[in-house]
Amino acid sequence: MGVEFNKNGIGGDFPVFWRGECKVLPGDYKLKQTFAEGDLLRKGTPLQIDFENMEAGVVKVAKVLAGGTTAKPRVVKGSLLKSGDVVMKLGKNDLSPSVSSIDTSNSDYDVITLSAAITGLAEGAFLQECSAYVPAAGEVAAVPSVPLYVPDAVIETNKEYSLNGFQTVSAGYDVLILKCVAYPVPSEWLEGFSLKNNHSIKYVKQ
Repeated sequence: MGVEFNKNGIGGDFPVFWRGECKVLPGDYKLKQTFAEGDLLRKGTPLQIDFENMEAGVVKVAKVLAGGTTAKPRVVKGSLLKSGDVVMKLGKNDLSPSVSSIDTSNSDYDVITLSAAITGLAEGAFLQECSAYVPAAGEVAAVPSVPLYVPDAVIETNKEYSLNGFQTVSAGYDVLILKCVAYPVPSEWLEGFSLKNNHSIKYVKQ
């Protein structure tokens, strides 16, 4: 008589932190940006910490997929970008458009409509939230924008954003992040497999 082994699926997301381990900075950090009610800020999302004011900026990026255009790129879902955010193509020395709208109706990708096309935007590129440059009086040309925040920490635990609660997150400073689970990050952020601004945060494959 043979023995039959049944495979049972386990619900839930695969852990983004290897073995669930993450060292956490003391205290929580007030978010510098606002989000929509109910938005989920997932663990492993990059942050820039402002220790002086106990605040944190979420580093928003969107990886571009094939099939879109330079004005309406398709991106990996879950970027946290929203209408009104100013974005740049990472590494492109140019002026930057804003996000006009985001279509999330497709289950495989989001479509971001930009206020102006970004020349050369193609599969594999990254859009990153950046500073909105306002030329000073008398200036003839604007200076290219720069990334709004540069990552040196990550969100330590999932946070559902609510205007009725505390708009704070806990921040991890020492962790192994599984690349296949976390939102894709640009290679420009890394030195080897470590985050440039915090070598205790590493992106690995299991």
